[in-house]
Amino acid sequence: MPVWIAAAIAAPILLSPTPSGGVGFRGESSGGPVVGKLATFTASLDLEAGTGTFEADPASLTTGLGPRDQRMWVHTLDVVTFPELRFEVHRIEPASAGEPSGGALALHGTLLLHGVSAPLVVAATLEREGERVRLFGEVPLTLAAFGLPDPSVLLARFGPGVTVTFDLTGAP
Repeated sequence: MPVWIAAAIAAPILLSPTPSGGVGFRGESSGGPVVGKLATFTASLDLEAGTGTFEADPASLTTGLGPRDQRMWVHTLDVVTFPELRFEVHRIEPASAGEPSGGALALHGTLLLHGVSAPLVVAATLEREGERVRLFGEVPLTLAAFGLPDPSVLLARFGPGVTVTFDLTGAP
């Protein structure tokens, strides 16, 4: 981890959505793009320790289309059986040479989704402005890798994966 990160911010950072961001996903279906957003989550990052956690209620994921959301909660995510979505960061490394104002990071950790835990590396960008930081990026996920059933219905065929997006801000 770059020395400037640990030296500059030596306390855990509680993260929340930026005004235009948050945490969500993009996917493709035969009916067009599908965009979803998580309403309920907690996130923190300890740059000094190189750790962090992201926990979310999968039942708070919405796409703006009620019937699609119901199917996603019941059939695909099965939020009653699997009420937890969690990414545990075990190590933070620079993805490239960093500058004092921020840089590209690789968040190495374990994702728990639909009862399946798998290692995951998330590419992120960290920007600093005083004590505040902004963490943003995206990561592709294959639904089958986590045992998620195909969310397709009749003529609305869904692609095999989604891209998780995040844009968060916080301070120690």
